[in-house]
Amino acid sequence: MGQNKIIITVAPSIPPYMAKQVPGLDLSPQGVAEEVIRAHAAGASLVHLHVWDEHGQPTRELSAFRRTLELIRAKCDIIIEGSTGGFNELTAAERSVALECDIELASLNPGSVNYDAGVYINSPDHIDYWCSTMHQRGIKPDIAIFEVGMIANAVERIEKGWIQPPYLFGFVLGQKGAMPATPRNLLFLSESLPPNSVWGAIGHSGNDLVMAALAMNMGGHVRAGFEDNPYYRPGELAKSNAQLIERLVRLAREIGREPASPDEARELLGISKGEKI
Repeated sequence: MGQNKIIITVAPSIPPYMAKQVPGLDLSPQGVAEEVIRAHAAGASLVHLHVWDEHGQPTRELSAFRRTLELIRAKCDIIIEGSTGGFNELTAAERSVALECDIELASLNPGSVNYDAGVYINSPDHIDYWCSTMHQRGIKPDIAIFEVGMIANAVERIEKGWIQPPYLFGFVLGQKGAMPATPRNLLFLSESLPPNSVWGAIGHSGNDLVMAALAMNMGGHVRAGFEDNPYYRPGELAKSNAQLIERLVRLAREIGREPASPDEARELLGISKGEKI
């Protein structure tokens, strides 16, 4: 497959405190699934989902999440990634209930980091738990990198045989308290990865479009959605997650990169359709 293919991820799981900014959101399983299906039609080949209840609130109960997956898969074959992010007071198992579902990918946070006014704690024992559980269940980790030391933490688990190539990394830049969203930092992180790695960029604090434009020009992959930034431009809310994906598709094609289909994305990530790694 040519190197011009780009994986575009949609992240529709807007945090509850941000959802208040967007009037009329339907955060039910049906509403979320419809957003994902439209984003897939616009060019997204992968979706990053959090475990929510019927009202778009974080939960450890899986019925609404499983219903969302069923509704999505009834209409499209987008790759589904579950989140293992969550509140510090939850146990490692409680944060990773998505791993009990039929998903192909899951996010992995390989280290702790300052996060706004708090600290996002991901202890070594918890990282081991998530890595070993994903490995046992055949779910590929999508390794979220907020600081460069997290790459070394991930490599340690690679050496234990818990993470298989090609390794998938996502650079989260612009989060207050962590690495700023700058071209220098994106280049530094992309050049710090182990061989046989695939990477993408995730811009926080309004840096999503700039980071995506840089990443796609550097051979990386991209993400957009209400979870990262519900605004199309400053002061103007996006009409849908699909609108944000459509913009990335236009930019990618302008520089000669064609959005990967879900099956092409599976090939790039080393996973087979209908099978876990």
